[in-house]
Amino acid sequence: GNSTQDSSTAKLCVVSRRPHRRSGLDDPVRYVLEHVVFLDDRRSFANVDSLLTRLAPVSTAYVACTEGTGDGDGRGKGGGRDGKDGAAATEVSSLLSRLVSVLESRDDVAPPAGDDSTTTTTTIDVRVLPKTPSKIAATSLAESTLRRLLGGEGSPSHVAYRGDTRIAEEPMISWCLGCLFSVADGSYATTIDEYDDAGGNGNGGECRLVSGTLGSRVCLDRTAAEAIHLLPPRTGSGRALLTGGNVGNNSIYGVLNRCKTRMGSRTLEVWLRQPLVDLRAIVRRHDAVGRLVEDSIGRDRLREEGLNAFRGLDIDRLGRRLIADGRAARERGIVSTSKALEGLYKLHLIGDKFLPPLLEVMEGLLGNDAGEHDEGREEEEEEEEEADGCALRYAYRGLAKTHVDLVKATQLAEKVLDFDAAPRDYIIRPELDGELADVREELDRIDVELGEIHSGMNDLWAEISGKGNNQVKLEDVDANSNTSCVWQFRLANTNDAKLLDAHKEDYGVRVHRILKNGVYFSTRELEQLGTKKKDLMAEYEEKQRDIVNKCMEVASTFVPVLERCSVLLAELDVIASFAHVAAYSSNGYCRPEMTDGEADGLGIELKEARHPCVELQDDMNFIANDFNLVFGSSSFLLVTGPNMGGKSTYIRSLGAIITMAQIGSFVPCTSAKINIVHHILARVGAGDFQDRGISTFMAEMLEASSILRTSTKRSLIIIDELGRGTSTFDGFGLAKAISEHIVQKIGCMTVFATHFHELTALEEQEASVANSHVTACSDGRNGLTFLYEVRPGPCLESFGIQVAEMANMPTSIITDAKRKAKELENFVYRKRPRLPEDGCSGDEHESSDKTAAAMEFLNKFKRLPINKMTLEEKQRIVLPMLRQYGL
Repeated sequence: GNSTQDSSTAKLCVVSRRPHRRSGLDDPVRYVLEHVVFLDDRRSFANVDSLLTRLAPVSTAYVACTEGTGDGDGRGKGGGRDGKDGAAATEVSSLLSRLVSVLESRDDVAPPAGDDSTTTTTTIDVRVLPKTPSKIAATSLAESTLRRLLGGEGSPSHVAYRGDTRIAEEPMISWCLGCLFSVADGSYATTIDEYDDAGGNGNGGECRLVSGTLGSRVCLDRTAAEAIHLLPPRTGSGRALLTGGNVGNNSIYGVLNRCKTRMGSRTLEVWLRQPLVDLRAIVRRHDAVGRLVEDSIGRDRLREEGLNAFRGLDIDRLGRRLIADGRAARERGIVSTSKALEGLYKLHLIGDKFLPPLLEVMEGLLGNDAGEHDEGREEEEEEEEEADGCALRYAYRGLAKTHVDLVKATQLAEKVLDFDAAPRDYIIRPELDGELADVREELDRIDVELGEIHSGMNDLWAEISGKGNNQVKLEDVDANSNTSCVWQFRLANTNDAKLLDAHKEDYGVRVHRILKNGVYFSTRELEQLGTKKKDLMAEYEEKQRDIVNKCMEVASTFVPVLERCSVLLAELDVIASFAHVAAYSSNGYCRPEMTDGEADGLGIELKEARHPCVELQDDMNFIANDFNLVFGSSSFLLVTGPNMGGKSTYIRSLGAIITMAQIGSFVPCTSAKINIVHHILARVGAGDFQDRGISTFMAEMLEASSILRTSTKRSLIIIDELGRGTSTFDGFGLAKAISEHIVQKIGCMTVFATHFHELTALEEQEASVANSHVTACSDGRNGLTFLYEVRPGPCLESFGIQVAEMANMPTSIITDAKRKAKELENFVYRKRPRLPEDGCSGDEHESSDKTAAAMEFLNKFKRLPINKMTLEEKQRIVLPMLRQYGL
């Protein structure tokens, strides 16, 4: 958008389009359009980075700039005659290029290859719009398109849109929507085919327009997500796993993902990307997890008897298939009736086989708290219950309603499907049509003949091999196999291939392949029978096509019910997974006590906290430590200590625990009191961005700058080694200035690990700063033992040379390093003094000592309450100090 007064920031408007999970049969909304306007840093685009983490997966991003857009007079912003158009165009081009680089670098938010989505890449498809409509045209197009998408002039959604003061006051939203409708996706101008299923009404009312904010969830950018090991690294991304880690412990996702269903695993990733900031919603999840932790029998029954039935069924994928089949049935006819009927069969399984046992288990789990399902409950009451009630009871009632809504779908399947043939073959019941009955009789005769051929082959092989009967197995051929056979025989012993080959001409045997699990072969009779079966099935399919088309038109109308079912099952699965992890943790998880405020005394108090990933590594005996970050007393924690001593693990574990608590999980502590944070901001590690021309130190400064711009008192800042990418003096100056700014101006909870031991003096200057250190024992010669225990107070040794010695550095280098380090410990940097006129330099050491004494006196003098002291008190205290320092 237009330039702001601060030349280092830019205004952005982002509109995201995502599928909407419908709540029932009467819900027409298929898409949600969420708009958010914010300021962002032009160099790093940190807020865009956080937003991408929250919105993932993102397949396509469209980028446009209103600076180059015409205003209706045929000229762009740079169209004047003052010679500034070239500079403006260059600025816009550079800004867009930088933003595109940020978007394209986010390979962690793009849908992974092989996912259910249509994309096959692991990067976002970024498209810069070369030509956009004028602001007037974009606004007009947004209004006309939204009128239709929201349901017309009189619809509640459109009335709310017309009365939205935020849209009226922020024209960028309308410009952004206009660009999306006109250039980015032309399907908005006509209809959205993907969700134009049975029961729809064109595309009127199919969208919901909502206003979003960056603060609606915890802001987590890529740096913070990687620092706390939020999600497992993508294959080929180059990010190293935790040492000794595997898929079960190299990320918070891996630790918590004990979900039984695919829907649950996907929802867990969404929750991790979008931790909650609403206290009631967090407590609601904690209540549900706590109930399942206490009821071990109910929890295990819920997971094994209820949710486990859905393990191999992806309801979201089934919904998409039913939508496609319903659309095909109305427009051109279904191509494969078998695949279409398979979807109807799975719909029947959900309503008739899977949901009843799950509901029975939940009734036993909830007891009297389950209540009776009221089909007439109003939507407003259900939303209120979701916000304030028990999450388990809400899921139970929602699934009970889903079961009722699917009764007609199960009745349709029972009336239409031939369950005697399913799941081997998906066909219509022959009783529905006379011609189908005739074909079915022939198919039955084929089954009888198939049994006779199988029995004959067993007798023949027993005679040839002398190994007894029932040695030959009859198996269906995989539909994806490259053979045209329908069935095949298998001998378990691969050594039988030679004996089989010796008789192939006598009995018409043809060997398909030899694998570890046996020899696969067929005969002429079996192949001929298979060909006959294929022909009959093709005839059956053709005769049943009209019936299948009508069935799938009806079946596709149950997609909204499936979508609601998927949401409820997924949330129930994730909550049960949280409870399972907490209950079976060898060291124990606890329920955190959550608070929400900024008053003194609130903060983060963790007892015996552990890193959830590191403690699960093999042969790991994790040393637990405490955290005490409290507003008004110890909100800024400085952590010093030796290399390899555990500082990074200690501070990262805090970010991991806070994230776990705010998604509703229990945490790896003995007790925890957590004040809700709105941002988790991290500056860890060292790396550059060569493709963007950003050095290691520049990347460090950009991250630090983003932290200072973004953070509020409700943020959690995690800093590991700030200022180490430049000279010692510059680095220390930056580290101290940034620390003082956080303490004095922001006041948020911060953990700062550093080797600048001089920073520990902040504890004496600022009341909210507290020192702590990780411990190690040195025998004074070569040995160094890390204790991994965090204790109060500073540590003024880094033991860097001892760590290098442990890495088998050559002895000569270690000796030289110790000598150099001892020399530098006594080195005092100072400018060369100006020589007096007589050419004598004077006593430099004496001058240096006086300067140091004066500085020490001033530091003590500043801490005196001079304004409250009488003249006699000043003389009694200050004069002895002056004499003490020789001043």
